[in-house]
Amino acid sequence: MKPRGAERAAVVGGGIAGALSCLMLVQEGLEVDWHAPEEPAIREDGAQARAYALAPGSRSLLESLEVWARLAAVQPVTAMEVTQAEPFGRVHLRAEDAGVPQLADMVLHADLLSAAEAAVSQCADRVRRQPAFEVGRVGPQVVEACFPSASLVVGADGAGSRLRRAAGILSSRKDYEQAALVMRFRTERPHEGLACQWFGPAQSPKGILALLPLADPHTVSMVYSLPSVQAQAVKALSAGAIAERITQDSHHRYGLLTALDERPVASALAMTCAERVTLTRLVLLGDAAHTVHPLAGYGLNLGLQDLQVLRERIRARRPGVGVGDDSVLRAYAAQRSRAVAQVQWGLDGIFRLMQSEAPGVAHGRSWGMRLFDQWSGPRQWLTQRALTGRL
Repeated sequence: MKPRGAERAAVVGGGIAGALSCLMLVQEGLEVDWHAPEEPAIREDGAQARAYALAPGSRSLLESLEVWARLAAVQPVTAMEVTQAEPFGRVHLRAEDAGVPQLADMVLHADLLSAAEAAVSQCADRVRRQPAFEVGRVGPQVVEACFPSASLVVGADGAGSRLRRAAGILSSRKDYEQAALVMRFRTERPHEGLACQWFGPAQSPKGILALLPLADPHTVSMVYSLPSVQAQAVKALSAGAIAERITQDSHHRYGLLTALDERPVASALAMTCAERVTLTRLVLLGDAAHTVHPLAGYGLNLGLQDLQVLRERIRARRPGVGVGDDSVLRAYAAQRSRAVAQVQWGLDGIFRLMQSEAPGVAHGRSWGMRLFDQWSGPRQWLTQRALTGRL
C-alpha cells in the first residue's frame, strides 16, 4: 500500500461500475473522491430488474475486491441451449465441455449493487462520497478544471456519460432498432441451472428470447430483444398475457410461466463506442466507453474486464510513475481497444447472421447449428472463448 495521501483519484458515476472502481483504486493504495448520486429505486433503463451472467473472470475480480462473499444469492449456470425455432436447429453448451464447474454465475443487479456499496462503506476512511459531477468547462481541460488534485479520473457514469461529453470525446452509435424487455417469471418445472435462448420464436420472427436461471430453482429472468414496435406491443399486455406469450415462445421449456413482475421494463438497444477511452489523466470504463447487444450477456463483463486491465496496468507501472501517467493509460487503451472491438463486432456479426432473411440463410443456420452440436472440438473451443470474453 502507498503512504496515505500519496495519490488521489476521482471516480465519476454511481452504481456498480463506480463502486467497483473505488474498491480497486483503494486496493492499489489511492484515496478516492467518489462523485456519485444515489441510484434511484426505479431506473429508466430497467437495471434494477436485470440479472447478470458473470463470467469466471468477472467472478475472480469480485472475489479479489471482497464483493463476492457479500452477494445475497448466486445461481450457477451449468448448461445453455441455443435454439433456432424455424427451421429447427439447436446447440448445447455445457460447463463440462470447458472443464469448469459453471459457464457463468447469475446475480441480480440489486444484489450486486448492494454488495459493492457495502464493501465501499468499509473503506469510508479512504473513499469520500462527493456531489454528482457537474459540467463546467467543456473540452480536454475539464479534468484539470474539475479534478485538479486527482492523479487519475475514472469515468464510469454509463452510456450517456456526461464526463465523456464534457471532455469532448465523441462516440459512435449503431442503433439495432430493438428494445430489450426484462421481466421475471416463476416456472412450473425447476430450471436446474439451465439457461435457454431462442432466435425467432414462432410469433416473433425477429425476436431473441433468453430465459436465465436465478437462485430460486423455480425463477427465471427474461431478456427479450424485439423490434421496437413489437416490444412496445408486448409491454402493453397484462402480466398474465405476457406470461402466456412467453410460455409459448419458449416452447414450454420450463413448463407454464407465471409473471413475478407487474410489467416488463424496456430499454433501447445499440452498439456504442467512444472514439477514445483515455485522455490526460482520464480513463473511461464500462458503458461510458462501450455498449453491446445483450444477446450473449457481455455488457457488464466487458466493463469488469476494463477494470481488471486497468488494475494490471497500474500494477505494471515503473516505480515513481503515477497511476494516471500517459504510459499507463496508453497501455490500457491499446489493450482494451482491440479486445472490445473484437467482442463488439463479433456479437454484431452473430446478430446480423441470426437476423438475416436472405434466401437459404435460415436453412444454413439450422444445418450449421445441428452439425456444430455434434462436433465436440469446435464446441469446446467456442465455450472456452466465450468464458474468457474473446469472440
